[in-house]
Amino acid sequence: MLHHRPLAGRGSARPRAAHEPTPRLASSLCATLSPSSISRAVAGVFAICAASLTLASGSAHAQQTAQTAQAPDAQAAANASQGTAVLPTTSVSAGRDDDIRVERVSSGALGTRRAVDTPFSVVAVNSEQIKNQMAQTATDAFKYDPAVTTLSENKRNENSYFAVRGMRVDMLDGTKIDGQNFVSWQADIPLEPFEQVELLKGLSGFMYGFGTPGGIVNYVLKRPTDEPLRQFSVGYEASNVWSEKLDLGGRFGPDNRFGYRLNIVNEEGNTAEPNNHVRRKTISLATDFRVTPDLTWSADIAYWKRQTTGTLFGMSFAEAVPDANKVARNLAQPFTYYETDSLTAGTSLDYRINDQWKANFKYRFARLNRLNGDSFLSVLNAAGDYADTQYKWKTAYYYQAWDGMVQGKFTTGPLKHDVVFGVAYQTQVKLNDNGIGGNGIALGTSNIYNPSLLPNQDIGLDYQPYRSEKISQRAIFASDTVGITSRISVLAGLRYTQFNDTLYDTAGQTDTTYRAKPVSPTVALMYKTDNDSTAYVSYVESLEPGGSASITNVNFPQTFGPLTSKQYEVGWKADKQTWGANLALFRVERGYGYTNQANYYVQDGTQRFQGLDASGWVRLAHDWRLMGGVLLLNTKAVDVDDPSVAGKRIFATPRYVVTGRVEYDTPFVRGLTLAAGVKVTGQQEVDAANTLSIPAYTTIDLSAKYATRVAGKSVVFRAAINNVTDKHYWTTTYNGFVLPGSTRTFLASATMDF
Repeated sequence: MLHHRPLAGRGSARPRAAHEPTPRLASSLCATLSPSSISRAVAGVFAICAASLTLASGSAHAQQTAQTAQAPDAQAAANASQGTAVLPTTSVSAGRDDDIRVERVSSGALGTRRAVDTPFSVVAVNSEQIKNQMAQTATDAFKYDPAVTTLSENKRNENSYFAVRGMRVDMLDGTKIDGQNFVSWQADIPLEPFEQVELLKGLSGFMYGFGTPGGIVNYVLKRPTDEPLRQFSVGYEASNVWSEKLDLGGRFGPDNRFGYRLNIVNEEGNTAEPNNHVRRKTISLATDFRVTPDLTWSADIAYWKRQTTGTLFGMSFAEAVPDANKVARNLAQPFTYYETDSLTAGTSLDYRINDQWKANFKYRFARLNRLNGDSFLSVLNAAGDYADTQYKWKTAYYYQAWDGMVQGKFTTGPLKHDVVFGVAYQTQVKLNDNGIGGNGIALGTSNIYNPSLLPNQDIGLDYQPYRSEKISQRAIFASDTVGITSRISVLAGLRYTQFNDTLYDTAGQTDTTYRAKPVSPTVALMYKTDNDSTAYVSYVESLEPGGSASITNVNFPQTFGPLTSKQYEVGWKADKQTWGANLALFRVERGYGYTNQANYYVQDGTQRFQGLDASGWVRLAHDWRLMGGVLLLNTKAVDVDDPSVAGKRIFATPRYVVTGRVEYDTPFVRGLTLAAGVKVTGQQEVDAANTLSIPAYTTIDLSAKYATRVAGKSVVFRAAINNVTDKHYWTTTYNGFVLPGSTRTFLASATMDF
């Protein structure tokens, strides 16, 4: 989800660009998906069939099955009747579809609700689904959501991150832990400490404040378990990466008022990528104390560190991007490296005032350190000759967040009100590096078709950190969901923010200050087609911090003011016992920042994203489960002064994405589940002027899970092969950036209760 090197600071975090305007219709889409290889053709057909069957089956179930209404607050009511205040964590449904259905999600300033009761596109995956997919990052976890496009993978590249509906998730403001701001700038967040990962698609101004319109990824921490939990896992990843994981939880003390949850991870070895070695460590501890039946205090602390060698920062091409199948895989020098470590600590108080009202206060601190020593390859000509530049520098981020919120329900005559009031304050401090390593160290030249070992330049280690930026946000927010009838409700919300962004020079003196006091509204109309399905129309506004010119731009380090975005969405969603569906038509208008033909970073005009986002899942018969979806995306640069950019497609936005996954609970071996998944990603432009592009590509994954008991204890074996056909492909991210995709990888694990 880069820094001040070929891309700098916040500027590289938020550049934009453009491409051709028109998405393909269904017939031309099928033609576009016709590959030269049989495997890719089968994959494309399978994906389209999966998506179509999912939605069709969903419709059939909707017409044929009368679902039993499930009270959304049943669990909360039960807890209230017992006089116990509980933390606002996720409720996961029981049954054979545990790894699919997630009932409640965090919604920022809207509080915690069932996903089907929100007028926005929200999806989530729980820890069981994460383990079954053998996901290592959020990019893996949301892989089969068609709205998600992989921008970078973390084996040969710095980290794994993605875009939602063509808009990159902001790694400075778009990542949350338990709803509070968390920094993940070019850093992977391990999944082991989290019970659930949630994805809000689109704008989040009212719910979370400043941020890009790419969406919000919220990581929900694992909390103490009521029953003792003792679980140990051992894992393997080709070619020789081994991992050990421990998950412990339970309660103790008088009346079991004290609880704990401990997760420890160790992983190290050589991956399937040439010259690539990974070392990863994670430890997290979450505790709570039930002070009274109505008051619960909780605290958590987590630390993780990830180190890789043989790492690329990125690639650029002066001419057409070559066929990935012809390019060597050992492009990174073996001495290149990348390292991140994160520390976070949080605490909260949750108070149940009565059956209708509750309040909470929470605080979180987060710190991220980054150490770069990876390479950027500038490919100079069609012959594949490139200049290798290594960037060495240290950067750090420090975040703090305070939030207080009150939620309640009441009636006024025939109207029912579900209200939320809150205040929020957060600060973000960035430390940059003024050492010579940040300007790049020339390693020499080589060729992408036959790379050679270049000499290691033992210079650039004179790190000179300085405070380069401080952002603060003070906010007040309120919302009211008004139930007009049993089916019709209206949501209205406002968020007032005082935003301050101060930039400092290397001497520590104030260089530039931006201030804004925006009011971010959201309005929505919802119609319950039944208790487990909702049709909605919503409108959201949002602001994001402006970009800045990178070190490769003529106007480096010029910084720009905030950008405004608007989102319109019409949708329908359902969450049934045996099927679920999400359908949305959306349009986003976003301020545009890009590098023009004169190599100046500018903010000019508007990026327009519009399209169809459709996904769903269904259980067919007793043993088959099918999921999939389609994204059709039209993007365009409008009102842009630069003629080379005006009217072009936005870079790094596929025209379509098709996904499908099928799971089969075999009757011939009890406890054995087989699965296959496919993802087709359409062509993408690489730069704002659309002079370069990367072709469409298809990846296929296979996996298996076997659950049994040994000596009376649960044991689960899992195995997977990602990218079965060993497809070589490119991804693209920042303006002009190209990154290599991951090779075929085998993974296996065994998880044992004790």
